[in-house]
Amino acid sequence: MALSKDARERLIFEHFARTAGLLPGGTFTSRPEPEPDILYLAADGTSQAFELVEIIDQDYSASLGQSFNTKDACNAYLGSLQAPEAAALRSAFGDADIALSFRDNMSGQRRKNALPAIFRHLAGLPDGFTGDVFLGGTLLETVLSHVHVGRGAFVGPLFDATSVTWVGDPSVDALKGKMGKSYMPQGQPNLLAYIDGNPMFPDDVWLADLDDYLATLDDGCQFAKIFVYDCGTSIVKRTWQRLR
Repeated sequence: MALSKDARERLIFEHFARTAGLLPGGTFTSRPEPEPDILYLAADGTSQAFELVEIIDQDYSASLGQSFNTKDACNAYLGSLQAPEAAALRSAFGDADIALSFRDNMSGQRRKNALPAIFRHLAGLPDGFTGDVFLGGTLLETVLSHVHVGRGAFVGPLFDATSVTWVGDPSVDALKGKMGKSYMPQGQPNLLAYIDGNPMFPDDVWLADLDDYLATLDDGCQFAKIFVYDCGTSIVKRTWQRLR
């Protein structure tokens, strides 16, 4: 079962707070809008509010979701075939991993529309075929850049649907998106920007862009502190603090 938004935020904050030394020694709770997401109460009775934002590239997220959707569509289409046709495909590719590499900007619906032709093409391959599938001269070459059939200790057929997407640097946009929001915090307001599985550029690229942005902030910033935290490595990548 997927975690609720509040539960996920508490899990992320606990991870960060232990790394930052806020826990043990304090407590925290989720708070409703217009308060920031988390209210932290230190052992000395002082409180801090934390607004959370995930640093994630939306194009990457959408592409990953589309990849999973296409795998599901392939399995659903196979299950919809007439029993003899489905049985023949399962027998022919029972130990196969079939990688479908779609061309850029191919919508989910266009992928689904191509499935009948893709499965007919697969059914026409020689018994035990392995390697790259030739698509030249077929309508499929406008939809797929290539298809690869691998064999191994699989319970197949397995489908992998890949797509190429540019993973941008979303860190600055994530922070900017919170700057204009209005909050009614208990205690000093802070911003916790976290990375949780999103692939990033090398640190010397994206952190340089982030540093440039942080350098533009001044005492007019509504957040007393800004933390940039990587959940995967348990490292606070950057801390910015308002002078007053």
